[in-house]
Amino acid sequence: MKRFFLVMILFFSCMLVALARGGVDSVLVRLDRVMGQQEIYMEQKEERIDSLKQLLHHSSLTLRQQFILNKALGAEYELFVSDSAMKYFDNSLLIADSLRSVPLVDEVRLCQTSVLSISGMYKEAWEMLHGIDRATLPDSLLPAFYDCGRQLYSFLANYSHNSSYAANYIRLQNAYRDSLLTVLSPALPEYRLYEAERFIANQQFTHAKNMLVGLLHDQPETSNIYARAAFSLAHLYKDEKQTDAYGKYLALSAISDIKVSVKENAALSNLAFVLYERGDVSRAYRYIKRSLEDAIFCNARLRTVEISRVLPVIEAAYKQQIERQRHQLVFFLIVVSILSAFLIVSVILIYKQMKKLSATQRNLKQANHIKEEYIGHFLNLCSIYIEKLDRFRSTVNRKITAGQAEELLKLTKSSQFAGVEQKEFYANFDNAFLHLYPNFVAEFNELLQPEERFVLKTGELLNTELRIFAIIRLGIDDSSKIANFLHYSINTIYTYRNKVKNKAINRDKFEEEILKIGAVE
Repeated sequence: MKRFFLVMILFFSCMLVALARGGVDSVLVRLDRVMGQQEIYMEQKEERIDSLKQLLHHSSLTLRQQFILNKALGAEYELFVSDSAMKYFDNSLLIADSLRSVPLVDEVRLCQTSVLSISGMYKEAWEMLHGIDRATLPDSLLPAFYDCGRQLYSFLANYSHNSSYAANYIRLQNAYRDSLLTVLSPALPEYRLYEAERFIANQQFTHAKNMLVGLLHDQPETSNIYARAAFSLAHLYKDEKQTDAYGKYLALSAISDIKVSVKENAALSNLAFVLYERGDVSRAYRYIKRSLEDAIFCNARLRTVEISRVLPVIEAAYKQQIERQRHQLVFFLIVVSILSAFLIVSVILIYKQMKKLSATQRNLKQANHIKEEYIGHFLNLCSIYIEKLDRFRSTVNRKITAGQAEELLKLTKSSQFAGVEQKEFYANFDNAFLHLYPNFVAEFNELLQPEERFVLKTGELLNTELRIFAIIRLGIDDSSKIANFLHYSINTIYTYRNKVKNKAINRDKFEEEILKIGAVE
């Protein structure tokens, strides 16, 4: 039973891990899609900025209206392009001076303090912040004042990293945040965000997590509060060693930043390092590059410094991956080349075998054709000779019966009978052969020198020389067999063969060419 429960616990643990990993992977896919649409969100941001600029160009604007529009443009640029934000806040400051309004001047200086902090100009930001008289600030500007202090010391703490100054900066950051909470309305989402940060500082992580999750449910994804809440929640999960949840909420924060074109961001670079540790080097490299581009675009010096600590590590891993992939590609190319070579060799061998098979089939077809023709002629000759023997038998029988023994003896001693049969045999052979190879004489003459070509007598089908090579064409090249077949001596056959070869255009390949005459293609 204990073993059963142990197996069940392990099973559900694996299921939870798989679900968590599936959650972060699906968010990463969504982040990739949003990154692919970044130009659209940039265009929307620039359209909002352009509409404010067009309003600013109206000649009928009062100074107060000009102040509002310049300040609005500075706010649009603050997390987008810090240099442009400072330009419009400078214009606002000039207008505030013209209006002789100390509250408006202080309001703009607080905005400039924020931009200086984002730009990494901490000394200038500190001087500007401490140049503002807290005692004379109207209550409406106190949240901005304390938020600027919280922001400045947060940047300094991150910039100092693990140095001895970091603890003091964190203390000052917490002090400004606590002061900020005293002047913010609890109904505002900013209040809940900063209260969650205070819970984290006081190690009340459960309260902080609940509050941040609530903000994610309440706030739209295109809200800066949403992005910051997701970023803070991600770091809570990081402290709890929940890497997948850490990555998931960093991805959600990055999605929010991209949709509102916030270039001063930390989520994407943090996520890049998480993915690097997970082994997803390609995606990590793509994210860290995009983070660097955003930091440079916004002129956010702290983010550039933070990225510079991580970029070399990820870039080196990415180059190693590319090199491994290159080696794998080379290996696969070699394997494919070898297989291709084997395939080519196989195709060539198959082609050669097919040619041999085709040639064999042609030879078999030709042989079958010759066999069929000659079987017909053979049967016909047998029938003729049976009839001749029967007539000869009748003649002998008649001579013996008539007592004409002397005439019968003369008849059998005479060579005339054999000569006539020999001529008839040659005529039958010539007819049968030329029926198979009607162009034999013409093609045979093509192999001879022009002046040596055979000219047959009237009524002559083949002469002796042509008949010898006709037998060779049928596949009988043994001179003794040819001699027996034609009733000549072997020497006579040799003499005829050599004599004709000497007349050939190509003596060495003459008999090979003979075998090709009338071949079936």
